[in-house]
Amino acid sequence: MSLNPRPTRSEQREAARAKARELREKRVRGDKRKRFIVTSSITLAILGVVSGVAWLIFTFSQDAINNSENAKKTPANVTALGGVLVGENLQLVTPAEAKKTNHIVIYQDYQCPICKLFEDPNASQIRNWADKGLAVIEYHPISFLDGASLNNYSSRATNAAFCVANSQPNKFFDVNNALYANQPQENTSGPTDSEIKETLKSVGVAMSNEMNQCIDQKRYAKFIDNKTNEAFGQNAVTGNTIPQGTPHILVNGVQYTWADVAADLPNPGRFAQFFDLNKK
Repeated sequence: MSLNPRPTRSEQREAARAKARELREKRVRGDKRKRFIVTSSITLAILGVVSGVAWLIFTFSQDAINNSENAKKTPANVTALGGVLVGENLQLVTPAEAKKTNHIVIYQDYQCPICKLFEDPNASQIRNWADKGLAVIEYHPISFLDGASLNNYSSRATNAAFCVANSQPNKFFDVNNALYANQPQENTSGPTDSEIKETLKSVGVAMSNEMNQCIDQKRYAKFIDNKTNEAFGQNAVTGNTIPQGTPHILVNGVQYTWADVAADLPNPGRFAQFFDLNKK
């Protein structure tokens, strides 16, 4: 008698069916696992795309909100026509106080090389007149020379200057000098926003969150556009001529002119004579 009897045909068929069922169940489980992995991957991919789109929508929405809000922003401590009045002790003064002494008005663009030609040699004596209360200097930073810069230095520098006027106004005079000292050559890349911030810091401006955001958001871009258009569309402050470019300079309403830019404009003695001739 055999210890391991051979399975009958019926038993063999049943064993084959059982094995087939086991293989089918394994295959079904494998298919479900694959479908789960594929479905999960697709779901994660979709969620990633949706999150990315949502982030872009949020970012663009925030930018749109910021742009919309900034379009209404006007810096504090400026006149209705966009002037910054620097007087005794280099402190900002009111329009009423400006009328009590000599009044120098300067329309300027921080990308303008002719403005720098005037600013650099004349800054010291202008500082002296303002500091001693001999004159109020009314600066009108405008921006029309972004096309002469590879990274819009004109409007970015002007925005930074107004950011200073807005929250740290008594640093404006020094910031004005420093921005000219760092003026880029025409048709080159000027200082980045980060480098402009370093320039401001170098003359004592505290880079607070407010100051950083004001510069990063280009907060006064619309205000600058408006004041630039106004400057070229109406008589200059205290004068009866419409500025045709920069610098446009007046002493007590009399326009300062020059025949030879290279010889006359950088000559502080010549401007001092003009000041003395027209002072009150």
